[in-house]
Order: sequence, then structure tokens, then C-alpha cells
Amino acid sequence: MNSSTIPRIRIDYPNLYPCGTIISKQIHEEDDLNLVYLCYEETDEQKNLFRKWTNELLQTDGKEKVNIIHEQYQKLFHSRHYSSRFFDLHGREFQNFALNLTNYMTQSEWRQLSLSKNHADHRLLRSRIYAIGSRDDINWNGQSIENSNERKIKKIEMIQHLKSLQLFDWFAPNCQQETNVSEICHDLQIQVIRQGTQEVVEELYANIEDKSKLIAWVNFASSHNVCGSYSVDFGGSQEEEVATNCDGAVLLGTMGQFVEMGLKSWIRGRWVAYRQGMHIPPGGNYWAMTRFVTGPIHAECGMIATAFADFRPYFPIFYPYTERSYFYSMIGHVKNQEELEQRCLIDIEGVLKTCLVKQVHTLVTGASGCGAFRHNPYIEAKLWRKCLEKKEYRNGSLKQVIFAILDRENSENWIAFRNEFIIN
Repeated sequence: MNSSTIPRIRIDYPNLYPCGTIISKQIHEEDDLNLVYLCYEETDEQKNLFRKWTNELLQTDGKEKVNIIHEQYQKLFHSRHYSSRFFDLHGREFQNFALNLTNYMTQSEWRQLSLSKNHADHRLLRSRIYAIGSRDDINWNGQSIENSNERKIKKIEMIQHLKSLQLFDWFAPNCQQETNVSEICHDLQIQVIRQGTQEVVEELYANIEDKSKLIAWVNFASSHNVCGSYSVDFGGSQEEEVATNCDGAVLLGTMGQFVEMGLKSWIRGRWVAYRQGMHIPPGGNYWAMTRFVTGPIHAECGMIATAFADFRPYFPIFYPYTERSYFYSMIGHVKNQEELEQRCLIDIEGVLKTCLVKQVHTLVTGASGCGAFRHNPYIEAKLWRKCLEKKEYRNGSLKQVIFAILDRENSENWIAFRNEFIIN
């Protein structure tokens, strides 16, 4: 790597980044999957309450009673006595309650939970999806599996997703990775549309006739926290929204661990961080096959979890790994434009390299880093165009790139990518 930006970040945190390794989980059919996924051991008080609600849901067939239980849950979630920490989405009894409650809902109601401003609603849906992705006794529709053969099939499907999980570190020192590409270049079909990532992926999957043409979506990931703060009250990022509507958060969680100590946990509650050395490095990403389970169709697709450079101001405890000081002065001026663009470029190239090695046909992404991480959308769009014009990314499997940008038409993100790819 020619740029000095990568050695800087690696030298500062030498124990936190892998060095060119590609990690693939070795899971076997006879393995106990309960030992693979994150699981929280609930207290007797938690178990008793959740079992009580679950039993009441199993004994009713009326929507009115379901709504009463839902309201009771929301009230306790926001109460001082219980608070949100009492309801951990990794706990099995809370999952059973969440499954039985949300099974009374329609897909449109699940979507409302996902987009709700109420954290209790988020927790309910995310617990449902975590159960679906991490348990072989629950099918992909959220129903209990009684048949042993059906349970075996579900377990095999889960193992396939686990085995697909890999960590790529494309720009590690002395790292050389080969991709299978032809010598013949082809045109790329590039679109910019005002839709969400999940909606685009599901539409593509429903309409594509040849299912061997692999669709992949870019997860705008946190480098050190698994799916940002999906398991606590705060956050509404793209990763926390999209990766929790499929089993993406479940799979990434197998590389993480609970954090229950320290000021951050005291303020925000139990959260999940990547284990030592399993963080997403600059220019690297996690790959996994995922399945969306809250939409009209269960879309099977690849996930590329990339931690685009974080340029937020340094804030102890909450933003300790920001790279802002490398590239910006104290008053916000860019120190070196070339190095800033080079740093942003390697994350984009890392995504495209993974697309090539995984034989991705269609990539769905967005305005990468242009939200909380404070990237300049005009520069980001220009860098995506620069990468997509490179010969090496036009002579492989990749045939289509879709920028799904749900922002308003007058937003900087939409204007920047529209101008770069539609008007030019």
C-alpha cells in the first residue's frame, strides 16, 4: 500500500487488526449450534415474566388481548423498575415471547416495528429475527419446528451461512490476494434510485430468473461494535436497520462478545463488540450469505460488511477509533486531500475485490460513509465512479451496481450520486 494512512491506523492499534488473514468458520452438522451463537442467560425473574406473556399469547386468538400484552411490554420496557436492559434480545425466553407476539402481526406491521421511533418496538422485532437466525427449532417464517427432518434441514441451512462467513483484509501489509477475472472488459450497468437497501435486494431477487446470478448488499458496518448498537436503546444506522432484518447481525455476532463492564455499558447497557483481532480493518470487510426474513420474499443474498472510515470528532468511550485527526485539523480543514481520498478509496476497492472473489453479479450499496461517519458525498460519489471505471472491476462477474439512496431529493447524498452517475 503506497499511502501512509494505513500504516498509521495499524501502528496506533496493532493488536486490533488481522494481517491479511481470511477466516472461515469450521462448523459441522453434529455441532451444537447453541455454542456458536451469542446467547444471554436470563434470570428467573426474566424467565417467569416472559413465559407468562408467552402462555397468555398461546391461549388467545383475539387481537385485542395481543394488543394489551404488547402495551404491557412497552410500558415495562420504559419503566424505571425494569428498563430496557431487562429485555435482552439474546435471551431465549424473551425470543419466545417476541416470536409469539409478532406472529400475530402482518409483514407491514413488522416493517412498522423496524421503522418505529420506539426502541421497544425495535427490540421486539430484532429479538424475533435473532431467534430465526440462531435457532434450528424455529423456521424462517418464525414458527416452531416440530418435525425432526425439517429441523435438520434448517440446521444445515444455518451451517451453510456460518461457513460462508469470512473476514477479508485486502490492504494488510504484504497481503496478496488473487481474484479470478477474465481479460475481456464489459460495461457496468449503474443505477441510482430512491429506495432502501432491503427493498432493492428483495425486488431484484424476486425478478431475477437465474438465481445463480448472486446479489450482494453493502452493510455500512461499525469496525469494532457488532452491528453498531443494535442490542441497546440507541442508534438507527443503515447497519442497525438492514442487518437486523436478516440474519446478518446474527452471523457477525458469532465473531463478537458481550461487553457488560465500563462506563459505556453503564450508560447504554449490554452491547456486543468484536473479539480481539476480529474487527473490520481499513479496506477489509466481512462476507456472509444472508437471508431477509421480514419482507414479502425471503431473499438469499451476500452481505459485505465494510467499516467505512469514521470521521466523527473524537469522543472518549463512544468514538475512540475515529480517524478524523489523521485527515482533519482541529477546525475541520482537510490536511491532505490526496491522502483523505486514498483512505476512502481503499474501503470502496475492498468491497469490489470481495465482489470479484465471490463472483457477485449485482451489488447494492448506497452513499457509503455519508451519514454518521461524515464523508463528503460529492467526494464519495467521485471515488465510487473512479473505482468502477477501473479495468480490473469490469472484467469479472460484476455486471450491475445499484446505489440505493433513500434520502430526500434535496439531500446532499442524493444530489451528489445522482449528478455523478445519472447526469454525467
